[in-house]
Amino acid sequence: MILGLFIALARAQDPAEDDEYVSEEIVVYGKLRVDQAREKVVEDLKNLGYTKLIEKDGAIVMRHESPWRGDVWLHDDGWMRIRRQPVRLEAPPIFLGKKNSVGAWMGCVLYPFICVRPGGQVVSTRKFQAVETRTAAAVEGDVSEWGDRVADLAIETKADALPDRLQALWDEGQPLEPGQPVLVSASQRKAAILRYWETRTDNEWGETMRRVVEGFVRAEVQHSDDPFTSGEIRKFNRRSRAGREFSLERRVADEGR
Repeated sequence: MILGLFIALARAQDPAEDDEYVSEEIVVYGKLRVDQAREKVVEDLKNLGYTKLIEKDGAIVMRHESPWRGDVWLHDDGWMRIRRQPVRLEAPPIFLGKKNSVGAWMGCVLYPFICVRPGGQVVSTRKFQAVETRTAAAVEGDVSEWGDRVADLAIETKADALPDRLQALWDEGQPLEPGQPVLVSASQRKAAILRYWETRTDNEWGETMRRVVEGFVRAEVQHSDDPFTSGEIRKFNRRSRAGREFSLERRVADEGR
């Protein structure tokens, strides 16, 4: 995985920086991948005839020249939706001038009805649903890739903040979950760390968070007055419902795959 290789290379350059769980450089790289994946979706839509690009309400709107084919909205969270085009005012080319020219708009004053394009609203539901289905199917693969890259960036940003939250937990007993009481003893804090590790989702994003937790434990907890004992780790792994065992072994080789 490219992200894993990026992290592994960063650690290899400076073995002392094992505490650098997720760097700002990784997050910037994640933003670049989101932008590249979104641009691929935009290119797909252009090839389908959605050539007019509009920025609206925090989204990118791709508009087809044929109103009945609708608008495609691309939202920042990786979500795509297809909507009917609103009623449009457009000055068609007439003897007074080219399309949308001053002369053409003068024609709208004389003949208002020729400048109203309601096509996006009057197309039948069946016909519009067929357009939705074809358009969604044509870009499905690249939209899915874009959504994955958005998820990557979200987890990278979250992982970047996690070491500070773990430090506050270990040093001050500040809980990782809001609304929980301060954890006074080292045993409570260790239990909270393991609980957080165990409850991450068994997928690549959850695995990123688990590795951040394990790196923190290696760097901080195991060098404190109350490290995890091998017995505590064995006991936890016997009862844990996670997809793999909690381990303090470095996993650089796996990250590079």
